[in-house]
Amino acid sequence: MKRLEIVDSALAEAAAAQQHYAAIRPELAAEFAAELSRSLQWVQSHPLAWAPIGSRARRRLLNRFPYALIYRVEPECIRVLALMHQRQRAGYWRGR
Repeated sequence: MKRLEIVDSALAEAAAAQQHYAAIRPELAAEFAAELSRSLQWVQSHPLAWAPIGSRARRRLLNRFPYALIYRVEPECIRVLALMHQRQRAGYWRGR
């Protein structure tokens, strides 16, 4: 199993999403965190299971939440580039 690396901007996006859901309802924030954790585990254990987007990245949709993990499988690791909200600024992460 390859090492999982999450870029700082993706960590910031995850923190912002967590705060958003916490403001709505603390339990919802916990559910979001659990789903994000499950998604990261799946990406790490089955990195090629999700469809490619573009020439080098892949996307795994989160269950129940309008977010997708954008990641790239590299020789030494799996690099998470973004936690993209599916209804906002499509493709903003492409420069990462």
